[in-house]
Amino acid sequence: MTTNCEQYLEDPEAHAAHLETCAACQAMFGELDAPIEVAPRPLQLDALPMANWEGASHRTWPLVIAGGISVLVLAAVLFLASGISPLKGIARAISSTFPSVELLMNVTRISGGALHNAPVAWHIAIAVSFVLINTLLLLLLRRSPKGLDV
Repeated sequence: MTTNCEQYLEDPEAHAAHLETCAACQAMFGELDAPIEVAPRPLQLDALPMANWEGASHRTWPLVIAGGISVLVLAAVLFLASGISPLKGIARAISSTFPSVELLMNVTRISGGALHNAPVAWHIAIAVSFVLINTLLLLLLRRSPKGLDV
């Protein structure tokens, strides 16, 4: 490119006469201004590969079941080795994961007392948010008008 072409590219409005005299710039900008035609290609859905959730069977469940059984067997062996009945040990392990009723009652009593001593603005905010959230849920559950498949 010559210096005139570079000057035109830097400031096209100041060097507008250059485009009329330069064949290279006319060809370049003529190609840029040409309309682009996009031809739609037919889409064949049968040619696309299937996604994992489209009819492919999940083969991981046997592995999960085998892993669970092996953990239970290992727990039973460890309970036997420590001198504890396997059923009693597993039952205690499962029951220890849940909070006690006394703990739940204390948490309920403490949170109820805190709510009674809360400022009035908190009570108003809770009431307004309750109404807004339930209104939103009611609008989301509203049935669409007949004839519209949304």
